[in-house]
Amino acid sequence: MNLMIDGVSQPIDLADGATFGDVMQSVSRIKSVPGVGVTFVKLNGEDITGVDWTRFASMAAAEIEALEIRTGDTTLLARQLLDSVEDFAGRLVTELTRTAEALRVGDKDRAMPLYGRALDGIQLLNHTTGMIARNIGIDTASILFAGKPSADHFQRLQPVLDDLFAAQQKEDWVLLADLIEYELIPLFEDHQRVLKSWREALPERA
Repeated sequence: MNLMIDGVSQPIDLADGATFGDVMQSVSRIKSVPGVGVTFVKLNGEDITGVDWTRFASMAAAEIEALEIRTGDTTLLARQLLDSVEDFAGRLVTELTRTAEALRVGDKDRAMPLYGRALDGIQLLNHTTGMIARNIGIDTASILFAGKPSADHFQRLQPVLDDLFAAQQKEDWVLLADLIEYELIPLFEDHQRVLKSWREALPERA
């Protein structure tokens, strides 16, 4: 494996049967500096920085030909990402609106690609929002939204997704459109408001 960290080739000692997850844990030990974390990851030529790493966690280290990692100030990165993620949530609402409209007129050929892209966007948004919450440098749990800790908002997503998948399996396109319009879109409009509340809680110097 060719492991590069911040432009420098790094040797790495791994046990037999090691996985991508084990490699990333080793990297964390190599770069164990407070406030410094991984800000960029390219795996076998693919930039996976902003994606959910779950699908890579069990990947055998032997399958990793090249791994490029950059580290930096994770607090600064999280704060820089906040505005773009808030904007991304808005664009996701637009995509979901177009999906629901296509479903309502029976245009499944147009609706399903839109829906697929929206689900990919949801996964990316959740992954990035979680990274921001962990690294932004403020106690997001203490920030209230609708009278509850703002972190509670994100627990609302999975039940809605479960209902969406059930409607899709039944090919109940009217129900799917209803769930998108009346459950999913309001949830991500709230997502934008939560992100805005975090941004407003940042010190002025940030």
